[in-house]
Order: sequence, then C-alpha cells, then structure tokens
Amino acid sequence: MENIMKSLQIGAFGIIATSALLLLVTPPCFGQTNLNFNGISATAEGAIQISWNSTLNETYEIDEADALDTNSDGSTQWNLLYTEYPSQGTSTFWLDTGNYFASPEIVHPKYSAARFYRIVDLGVDNTTDEPSVTVSAPTNGTVASDVLTITVSAASDQSFLTTALFVDGQQMNDPDVTAGTNSPDGVTNYETDTYYLNTCEWFNGPHALFATARCQSGAIGTHDQAPPTVGHAVSAFVPVTFSNLIQEISFTQPFFAPEDGTTQQVTAVFAANVDWTLQIQDVDTNTVRTVTGSGGTMLFDWDGTGDAGTNLPVGTYTYLISAMTNGLALPVGGGSGGSGGSGVPLPDFAGSRLIAPSDSTELWAQPADGTGLAVPLVIYPPGFDTSGFDIFEAPTDWNPTSAADVTSTRSAVIVAGGSSGFSPDYSGASSQSSRAPVRPPTKPVRGRAGVYGVAYQTYSGNGSGYTLNPPQNGLGLGPIPLEGKTAANSRFIYEPLPEYKREANNFINQMQSVSWSKGFAKVDNALSIGNLQSSDVFNTVKLGLLLLHGTYTTAMDNTENGAQEIYFPITSGKSAQYLRMSDMNLGGATTNGLQWMGILACNSLRQGNWNSMRSASRLPINSNLHLILGANSVIWTGDHVGSYWAKYMTVGKNGSGPMQIGTAWTTGVRDAYAETRFNYTNAMSMSVAGASACQNDSLQTNSSPGSTTFYTSSIVWP
Repeated sequence: MENIMKSLQIGAFGIIATSALLLLVTPPCFGQTNLNFNGISATAEGAIQISWNSTLNETYEIDEADALDTNSDGSTQWNLLYTEYPSQGTSTFWLDTGNYFASPEIVHPKYSAARFYRIVDLGVDNTTDEPSVTVSAPTNGTVASDVLTITVSAASDQSFLTTALFVDGQQMNDPDVTAGTNSPDGVTNYETDTYYLNTCEWFNGPHALFATARCQSGAIGTHDQAPPTVGHAVSAFVPVTFSNLIQEISFTQPFFAPEDGTTQQVTAVFAANVDWTLQIQDVDTNTVRTVTGSGGTMLFDWDGTGDAGTNLPVGTYTYLISAMTNGLALPVGGGSGGSGGSGVPLPDFAGSRLIAPSDSTELWAQPADGTGLAVPLVIYPPGFDTSGFDIFEAPTDWNPTSAADVTSTRSAVIVAGGSSGFSPDYSGASSQSSRAPVRPPTKPVRGRAGVYGVAYQTYSGNGSGYTLNPPQNGLGLGPIPLEGKTAANSRFIYEPLPEYKREANNFINQMQSVSWSKGFAKVDNALSIGNLQSSDVFNTVKLGLLLLHGTYTTAMDNTENGAQEIYFPITSGKSAQYLRMSDMNLGGATTNGLQWMGILACNSLRQGNWNSMRSASRLPINSNLHLILGANSVIWTGDHVGSYWAKYMTVGKNGSGPMQIGTAWTTGVRDAYAETRFNYTNAMSMSVAGASACQNDSLQTNSSPGSTTFYTSSIVWP
C-alpha cells in the first residue's frame, strides 16, 4: 500500500483509520483500527478514490490533512472533507475532489503535494425505519452523450426526506427539479428528484451513478422539543458510459473578476481532431468573446476582455463549446490555438511506446531503463517530458512492489511513432455543442459576487440542552412572562439543535456555488451575545443568516422603553442568557456592509412585537439595512430552508431566474415543507420588514433605503 500511496503524487500519501472513540496516529507507519482501508486509487482526473470496510446503517466523517503532526502538541490538524456519508454495506467508497466550500478551501488532490485521510465512524442511525432510494433512470449500461437526465426516487415513513446524487463518488449539486408527492396514502413520504448532468465534463468511458437519501422524524426549531431521529440509505450502483466528441471540459472558476489581474482558464479534450469554437457568454447568454481553433485539445486563457478588447464587468460566465471533426489525425500534443487559443500542453510522448488502456486498466509510466518506480501516468503534470519512458497498461488497482512485479505485470506495448500518438477509435457524432459548467468545479472558487456571514446556535455545549429562566424586567419588576404565560411558567428548556449545522452548511454550499464568499461562520461559543448586541459581526458582510431559538413577551419590557420584546437564547459554555432583539443594531454603512438579514428562529419577526418595538423606537435595524427577514409564528426547520432561500435568490427555482429576496424567503420555506410529510397543523408564517423603498430588492437589483418602513407576513404552512 505504501508504494501505491507514493505513486499517487510527488510526496507520500498517508492513510489513517479511526473510530469516533479511538484515534490511532503512528507516523510514519499507517495505523489502522477497525475501520480498515481496503483500496485507494487515482482517477484519470487526478482525484483520489478511497474505500474502507464498513458497517450497514452507519455514517462516516471523512477528514484530510496535508501533513501529520502539525499542531504544537504533536497532534494533527484534520480538515473536514465530508460528513454524514452513509455506509454502502460491508465496503464503502468515496471520491476526494476537494472541498471548496470549506474555509480555507481544500483544493482538489491534484493540486496538493500530499494528502492524508482519516475516517471517523459517526455511529448507527437512530431512526426506527431506514428510507429507500433508487436511481430509477437511466438503466444499467446506458451510453450517454450531452446532457443526461437522472431520476432519483426515495420513500420513507419519516417526515423529512432529501436525496443526493453521486458520480463515481463525487456529490453533485442539489436537484434541478424536486417533486414530493406529500404522502398521498397518509403514511409514506415520497420524493422524486431530477438531476441534469453535462456528461461532456467527464472523460469518456465507464462511470458509476448512485444516490443517497436522508430521512428525519420531525422538524426542529421550538423549545421543549426532543431532537428528531435520522436515517440514511444508498441506492444500488448504476453503471453508465459517457461517450462524447467533447469531453473533460474544465474551468478555473465559474465566477470571474477581470480587475483581479488574473486569467480564467477554460480547457477541453476532443475524441477526434476537430475545428472548435468557444463562446464565452454572460448570465443572459449574450456572447461576449469568441475564440476558434483546431486539434485534439483546447486551452484558452481568458483575461476578462470581450471581443475587440472591450472591458467586461465582474460576473458569472458560461462557456459554450462547439466542435466538428475535420478528418485529420488526432495529434498527441493538442491542437492549434486559432484566434487566441492554444493546445493543452499534454505530456510529450515522442520516443515513448504507447498503448491505449482498456476500461479496467490505466496507463502507467516507467523510465525505459527500468530503474525508476512505475507510477500512474496521470500524476505527471501537463507538459512533463516523458521522452525515454515506457508508457504501458496495467490494472487500475495494481500495486507494484518490485522490479520483477513490474516486468511480469506489464502488458505488451506498441510503438506509437514519434510525431503522432494513439488515436481512440471514435465513431460517434461528427459535431457537438456543450455548455459548461454544470458539474461542481474542481478548483476553489474565489467569491466576488458578495460576502455573506452565518452564525448559529446548536445548544449542545451543555449536553442535554439549556434550561433558562425568563429575563428580568426593568425597574425591579421581576421576571418577564414569555409567550403569554406567567413568569413562573416561562422557564423553558432549549434542546440541542444539531440540525442547524446542516441548515447552515447547505446555505453556505449554495452561496459559494454561485460565487459568494464566506465572511465568517460563528457557532455556539464563538458567537458572543456582545457580537449580536452591537452587531459588529454581521454588519461587516452584505448578507447575513442567523439560526437559533426565539421567544417573545406580550408584556412591557421596561429595559426597552416598554416595548413588547423578542428574545434569543445565546449560549456560552455551560450557561445561556437572553438577547433582547432591540439591542441589535443591524445595517452596515459601507458599500459591502449588511443590507439583508435573515433570522431563522421562532417568532423572530412576530408582528405584534415588531409593531410595539417600532412604536417604542426600539427597532433592531438602522437606516442602512434594506430588509430583515424572520418568522411571525413558531416555525420548524428541516435542512433545506437556508439552501432554498440562497438558491432562489441567486439562480431561481427550476431555472426561472433569481427571485426578490423577500419572495425567495417565503417561497423557500414553503417549498422546503411542501416536500415533507410533516404532521404539523398550526399555521406557520414568515415575515419580511425593513425599508419601504427596498421591499422589491433582489441581490442583482436593489434600492437605497428611505426613511419609511414596512412589514408584511404570509402563511407558508399548511
């Protein structure tokens, strides 16, 4: 195994297995506990696929480190790659393509000098019944070109149900179309999700599709409520083959800021010698730059200028590539650049002996004199001179341990002939067009569309939650009665809300996928009551989301000019205290200061309290805030409220285009519940308030706040 790990990249790759209770780290050896790794390999794209022995119905956390023993105490700083990954049975595999949602971003393995892995067993699911999930289309063995439509069907007797799609172990973006049947039989919760893949963004050949499902027994959000139970499922693997004239479309990042002085690199590989055209298009699909060329590959370094050298604005751009075969032999070294393009600098195969790999093998490279280690060809960077190397075929899971092993395993080779390489037997269409990106990018995204901040409370630092007495009234009048109760009955239990981590992460993932950057993410003790009282954290970003418990009073709070106040419990270590909403001062004066603030909490924008705070001149917003969004009732959350709000604000619903911020808030919550079989009959209302001039704000087009304010509320459930 050590030889394989060293062959994956320049430098050593390490593997460490661990359980949730036992961490075994014994460098330079590779320590293992009951979570034994049983395989590791590199894909043609340089991603790392790992697999380990697993147990049914358990979930796992996957961590990485770029080096071991990095902390001052000799321990290793692990970075989260993925969490709540469900077991696939006795053996589970996953594909590491980096995590550009993390802060700081974890790059794709091919850009990392070394990578060490740790698997953490998160334990067995605690639901009584696991969900079911299938990839109902396409069928096994499908040969797919262009855009592939994938249908995932799931069912559960639990209230909340969501799916995720994986290609070769890499998770795709959220479903493009979601259709819940909302429990027509009153028992089963059905979910049907549609995903669209641009198969031209992968290499031609075999791939494996599978889906996962996650169910949850109920929603979270209110106090005095036990945490829900959770279950997971994994579908059967569906083998498919991608076959395209255009393949391996890649890009540096989907969002581009020309004034940074950087270039955006767009590349593609063709299955035959072609004449190609690249059209760079803005969000309205207007072509702003056209490039042409020919050959077997394409590489274009775009400096952000349009045709005729015009300057273009910061924004998100897509890349439409068209290709037509020209009857020429497929060159090894790429293609001609045409109008500003250039060929991808592939390895120089001159003087090498080549064969084309089969589906179950890959190309390996070894110095012709046999003195060096045989390693997968994919690890050599573009442009590396492999003259004098033998390029040969071996199994993808091959582990050479000696020179004799190499000699006996190598397949027969054929001479390629210096100036031309091997030409795949391509017999598909003579022309093709493809628009990218659809697939999650393989490089970290620099967010320039805007900066957002997230903070949430999980109420988990005290084990079973927090029991909190009501706040004290001013003038020595004793405790304040909460939620219409007497003061004596206002002692609430705030149970842990671990699901707020999922809500926050889903929001983060969606915002970063559309090129917003994360200003901060503060959790539990990292978020002080002082941060919120002065709003010195949220006012430094353009868009904010706060997730926590909330409550209110119908009595006068004499510390707030007699306003009927809204309160949020804020934890610190083993204790908690109430934050009065009127003590917040939301709104940033700078260009990138806080303009829109969402608070996902019960009664966080209750109408009677809002009106009372306004009458007492104790609103939590200043003249710089555009909108504040919250709830006019007790609410419940699952795990898609935050992500739907983000998605609808930025790209819209099912391709409809970006929504207004307030509309996205109410529609996102409504749709998150429409997918569930949630047995909650009380009306649930969401609210939007703020500057009247900003009521129709969108992230793309918005107005400056005026002196007048508004408040609106709408029922989203049932």
